[in-house]
Amino acid sequence: MIKVYNPELLISDAQDKLTQLVRDDFKPFILRCEQHKLCVLENENLILFSVLFDKCQPIIDEALLTITLVSQKNESKIIAIKFADKKGMSYLQHYINSRKTYTKYMGPLAYQPVRKERTSLLSTESPEQNFRGILNLAILILIANHIRLIFENFQKYGLLITNVFWKFEMVQINGNPIMQALLVLIINLLSGFGIQYLQFKRDFNPRFIRIFNITNIALTIILPCYLIQGSHPGLNLILLGVQFIVFMKLISYAHFLRNTYFYIQRIKQVQNKKVSLDNFFAEYEVNGENLKILEKYAQNQSRILDFQHYLYFLAAPTLCFQLSYLRTNSIRKVWLIKRIIEYIFVILFLLIIWFQYTEPLVENTYKMLTKAPTLMVLADRLLKLAIPNTYMWIALFYGQFQCFLNITAELLRFADREFYKDWWNCKNLEEYWRLWNLPVHHWLVRHIYFPCLKSGMSRTTSNLIVFLVSALGHEYIVSASIGVIEAWAFVGMFAQAPFMLMQKKLEKLLKLQDSQLGNLMFWMTFCFIGQPIMIFVYYFRYLEKIGHPI
Repeated sequence: MIKVYNPELLISDAQDKLTQLVRDDFKPFILRCEQHKLCVLENENLILFSVLFDKCQPIIDEALLTITLVSQKNESKIIAIKFADKKGMSYLQHYINSRKTYTKYMGPLAYQPVRKERTSLLSTESPEQNFRGILNLAILILIANHIRLIFENFQKYGLLITNVFWKFEMVQINGNPIMQALLVLIINLLSGFGIQYLQFKRDFNPRFIRIFNITNIALTIILPCYLIQGSHPGLNLILLGVQFIVFMKLISYAHFLRNTYFYIQRIKQVQNKKVSLDNFFAEYEVNGENLKILEKYAQNQSRILDFQHYLYFLAAPTLCFQLSYLRTNSIRKVWLIKRIIEYIFVILFLLIIWFQYTEPLVENTYKMLTKAPTLMVLADRLLKLAIPNTYMWIALFYGQFQCFLNITAELLRFADREFYKDWWNCKNLEEYWRLWNLPVHHWLVRHIYFPCLKSGMSRTTSNLIVFLVSALGHEYIVSASIGVIEAWAFVGMFAQAPFMLMQKKLEKLLKLQDSQLGNLMFWMTFCFIGQPIMIFVYYFRYLEKIGHPI
């Protein structure tokens, strides 16, 4: 029994009969299936019309025993077929299912591979580039190679990780230089708040306050460095890192509140005038949020000092003091536990890499270069050191910026956790220093770069001063930790400033702004040349200082 709905999609030589079928209801006909079409026969020999399977799709209703063929384009009905029993219905279902398999075939005239303009995937202009498989292969090669190095190292040196257990002498606090240095830092931090107390609550002369701040900040650098001499360089390095963070936070606290004090005095002078404070302060001096806070505390300026907020700033993963910080709603306990576990594994990884690979390699290099100092030996040892050094550097970055700072931020519900950007994609050194350590970058911009611009210096001169401060900081931490005075870290850092200026001009000249060559050069100079040389130089000086036997 067949009902025709859309005769335009039927193939027939007798359109008058099709017209009659459209007007009438279901009528009995004979069905015959072929590969491409369903044929409806008026009798056993005469085909009334055909339906192409390619032009339609079936809707099967087993309860009513009907199969409706609808158009693939607009899903309008073509014909409906009603069966007397399931046997006849199964006959048509079988051919429909067979047709689904058959339509997977494409003939030579249908399958046309050359159909549009395209580029090869490995070409730089290709819009689709996914090298995940190559990355997986590279990871497998690295794993296989390093498993071999692990066996080789163990056969040569045995298990050296036991050297991690240093002997601490903490019987008396006065007899321990590390504890003495930490005690000095605590006193400096308390003094930093006390100095602001004198300024905001006792209205001390700003000149004396400035002298107190400079003295306190200078002692933060000088005293701990003097006290820790003779301690283990690893402990010294950690202590000096903490010390420099305290140093930078005290500068930020003093600088911010000095400006706050003078802005409050200006507010007091104009507050009685019926004019908005926005007319007396430029946006680059005070933003709208801070201006409202200053206006609120102008009549009682001592209320702006909050010891609890000061402690929060000291613990927070930022180096820049603010009157308020964005906070999250709650602490994610599961997330926090994951970061803590990651941090523990990073520390263990660093200890293994240093004691099992880096330290014996550097000591052997010291012996080799002392006996036969040749360029080939140095190049070979640099390449050997480059791999564990790169692992240590990346692990240090991940442990400090992804684990430790996020752990601190989660515990304090500190909301802004952009501690770094995608420095691994940087095209030059300028991008790297701008992206890899955002807390230090923001501090340098806020407390060094902008004050230099305010004093009338050019941008180039201001950038050079920023690099000078950064170079002095790196040299101080490295040299003071091992107790020797060198200048290699300072030269290596400060020399990057003119090098970056030349690099930018060269990129414009050769049109390499979008090239990956800069990224390759960054990794090569930083991981395979610069850092290994610095490790050799400073560790050799440390071995000479302690009289290491050759």
